Amino acid sequence: MKKKAIFIVIAVILGAGVIAAGVLKAMNTEKGASTYVTVVEVEVENDFDSTLITEGTLKSKEQRNVVSNLPYMIQEVLFKEGDKVSEGDVLLKLDVKDLEYKIETAELSLEMERQRLKNLEKQLNESGSTLELEKNLDNAKLTYENAQAKYESSKTLYDAGAISKTVLDADEANMITAKNNLELAEKRIEDSNNKDDLESNIDIQRKNVEIQEISLKSQKESLEQSVIKSPIAGTIVQVNARAGIPATAAAPLFIIEDTDSLEIEVGIGEYDISEIQLGQKVKVTGEAFKGKEIDGTVSFIAPSATIVPTGTGKETQVTVKIDIPNADNYLKPGFTANVAINTAHKKEALVLPYETVYEKKDGTKVVFKVEDNKLKEVPISIGIQGDLKQEVISSDIKLGDKIVTNPTEKLHDGLEVSISNSTGEQK
Repeated sequence: MKKKAIFIVIAVILGAGVIAAGVLKAMNTEKGASTYVTVVEVEVENDFDSTLITEGTLKSKEQRNVVSNLPYMIQEVLFKEGDKVSEGDVLLKLDVKDLEYKIETAELSLEMERQRLKNLEKQLNESGSTLELEKNLDNAKLTYENAQAKYESSKTLYDAGAISKTVLDADEANMITAKNNLELAEKRIEDSNNKDDLESNIDIQRKNVEIQEISLKSQKESLEQSVIKSPIAGTIVQVNARAGIPATAAAPLFIIEDTDSLEIEVGIGEYDISEIQLGQKVKVTGEAFKGKEIDGTVSFIAPSATIVPTGTGKETQVTVKIDIPNADNYLKPGFTANVAINTAHKKEALVLPYETVYEKKDGTKVVFKVEDNKLKEVPISIGIQGDLKQEVISSDIKLGDKIVTNPTEKLHDGLEVSISNSTGEQK
């Protein structure tokens, strides 16, 4: 019985020892466990840039469609596609014989209308004032009555043989003259009574002259427009004009572009447009001009945004234009181009990859720095953002610091960690 009790006690003691050993082992294992992390070192980038990448199509800054509003036959085309022209160069001539005939006819009609106006104005001036005409009429009546009385008296004397036939004829001539003057004075009085009608006719005639002048001016302007000239200096990129067919405004006769000054029009998203400013420098590359990097300048930012369709839906964009010099005419309108807009620059910046930054629920951005195998949570500010890396700003961050990549919510300040490289080796 005593032996059985002793055996039980020994078994209990051994079991307790096993359990204690297990607990101690577990405690030691837990105490020695750590989280494996991958780190990168803080680097210094010289001349660090933030660049916005987009694409567009080269086009001429200035393009003009040359049309004709005159439906006349094309007589001669003086330039062909690809020719360079200066502003004012004559591009083609129209057959305007009919127009020239119309101008000659209009000039003659105008001269006739002007002469009619002069005659009416002269007639109005000669009519004089009513008072003057009435006095002239009274004088003419009196003169005629005196001349008539003198003639009747001379006739009596002549019949009596008291005067000669010559004296009688002279008195008769005076009487006839006086009668004619009286009739003329009466006619002038009659004309003066129609003065209002005369003035109205003059007003109408003046308008007729004005209409003829406007018509003649319009036809002369058409004659000037019949010589089609280049509105700008540039290159003819398309010719639709052909000799022997009528000119028409339905399609341009010529398309002229200034290929020395090109531009690219791109759409910048509403979240990036605040980084774009007039005068910003732009680098332009393209498949059509491999090996060349063209310098451009932001020249225009649209005052309003537009909604444009994209491959994933719709996007609000602002139109931006970039001036591209093309003095050697190597670039061609229509080339597609990649555009890199430099939005920020720093001579020296501490940078980290984007995947090192963790944003907390309150919006604070932090990185986890490894010091003595423990994590230190460091709040940071973001500076210039490049293609693969971004500037981190904090007084607690310096060159060479080891920063955890791809941090998660499981990481926290003071956590013991082990650094592993790509092969999983512990450092």
